[in-house]
Amino acid sequence: MKRVLVVDDHPAVALALKLYFKRDGRFEVAAGATTAAEGLRLLEGGFDAVLLDLNLPDASGTELVRAFRDRAGETPLILYTATEDTAAVRGLVDAVAAKTDPADAVAALERVCSA
Repeated sequence: MKRVLVVDDHPAVALALKLYFKRDGRFEVAAGATTAAEGLRLLEGGFDAVLLDLNLPDASGTELVRAFRDRAGETPLILYTATEDTAAVRGLVDAVAAKTDPADAVAALERVCSA
């Protein structure tokens, strides 16, 4: 089972993904963070992928994605957001998934993790 770090300022997002992943059986929300600082600290835990919201209370946009890209190394980084304007950061992430549908997150994880 692939371990996923979910970084989103709405804890309900991580909970919804946890339930969806449990039914799917290939991925698990191994940890969740509600701020960029917390997510960056947790990255050291070794994850197979990171689902990252674009707007967090302590960071957002290109600055946020660059910080995660620099720290994540080879760990796939998936932008998981309801924001439609992602052009500025698309080159920094491995995939983009719409927050409106957990199946989109699973599809992105399949692509980047070769699950």
